Amino acid sequence: MLQKNDSRRQFKDFRTFWLSHTATQFGAQVALLGLPLVASLSLAATPLQMGVLGALEYAPFLLIGLFAGVWVDRSRRRPVLFLSNMGRALLLALIPILSAIGVLRMEWLYTIAFLTGVCTVFFDIAYQSYLPTLVSKEQLVGTNSMLEGSRSAAQMTGPGLSGVLIQMITAPMAMLVTSLSFFLSALSLSFIKKEEALPVRPDTPRSLWQDIREGLQLSFSEPLLFGVIRCSAIFNFSWNVMFSVYVLYAITTLHISSGWLGLVYGGMGVGFFLGALLVHKAIRTFGMGPVIVGSAMIASSGGPFAPLAMGSGNSAVFLLMLGQFFFGLGMSMWSISTLSLRQAIVPDQLQGRVNATVRFVAWGAYPLGSLAGGIIGDRYGMQIALFAGAAGLMIAALTLFFTPFLKSKEKTMNELHRG
Repeated sequence: MLQKNDSRRQFKDFRTFWLSHTATQFGAQVALLGLPLVASLSLAATPLQMGVLGALEYAPFLLIGLFAGVWVDRSRRRPVLFLSNMGRALLLALIPILSAIGVLRMEWLYTIAFLTGVCTVFFDIAYQSYLPTLVSKEQLVGTNSMLEGSRSAAQMTGPGLSGVLIQMITAPMAMLVTSLSFFLSALSLSFIKKEEALPVRPDTPRSLWQDIREGLQLSFSEPLLFGVIRCSAIFNFSWNVMFSVYVLYAITTLHISSGWLGLVYGGMGVGFFLGALLVHKAIRTFGMGPVIVGSAMIASSGGPFAPLAMGSGNSAVFLLMLGQFFFGLGMSMWSISTLSLRQAIVPDQLQGRVNATVRFVAWGAYPLGSLAGGIIGDRYGMQIALFAGAAGLMIAALTLFFTPFLKSKEKTMNELHRG
């Protein structure tokens, strides 16, 4: 009876966490399209300014990512989640306020993007490290699939909602919806009943750099972890080479409205949703390694559609949407499988630092890609930047053929854990 009650409470706690995660994802997806549209529609940003904006949003992963991982491993993770989302809520609420009083400029948008990125660093590392404390290892793929399902639902509807809101109430005012969703996400975390254990302290005092080095050592010495990090870094760099100019290209070259652009981004959400449904069965059928390789190949295949979408009208919208669909399908399966892999094979006391290392290298590539895309787009044209990014995506997927993944046929988390 006690076990049954514990199981019921565990499910309720995960359900609460899931609802909080869902609110976060809806806020993030509205902001994903909303911030660049504020820059392009309200402030007439250039390709280079768009690249700088994207770079600043992800620069904190390079600047503080490793330190954040140590902080998360030394702290309870739920308070970190709460404070991170409250911070994002307050920062994004500044955009409509600054716009209303007539002082919104790119410099303000740069600052808000950077500070929001700082909050995102702490949230993402803490969220990935917190889930294994709520569920068992065998439940990781299933629960990660549910979380990814929320993300896919947000991606199907969030950009479309963002586009509609921007057309109705302007881009700066649409940021209020994002702010509210982050606030609700933070509030809901207070309803989780399970007490989080205090982090395990080492017997002897350790410096910050010793803790960072321990996380780096495991991340780069374990072949499967290193394979994920290398592929993610190249993929994310190439992704942001493309997406630093993607919105501007769609609006100024293809003449797609913000409403239709929201529909295009919804194609990624459909792919995410389908990937979240398929990944669990795919792992049980083919094994973890082949699914990871296959998902990277699917995601990279979405790259060429954007630069090939020339002209205007329904054909351009369809090609962009198709590319987004393949991005979403592959990235969903990749995210679930690689995150479950890390959560299964990495000791709990190292979860934060390993997740931070992955974010530091993989997400740290985002600002570099944004700057590169902005410079290429400014000097050689946005279509060249899109082609360059698409080529990089394929290179990222091909690196996995030089890893043990194709031989890694484990089909359950327990098999991985024993390995």
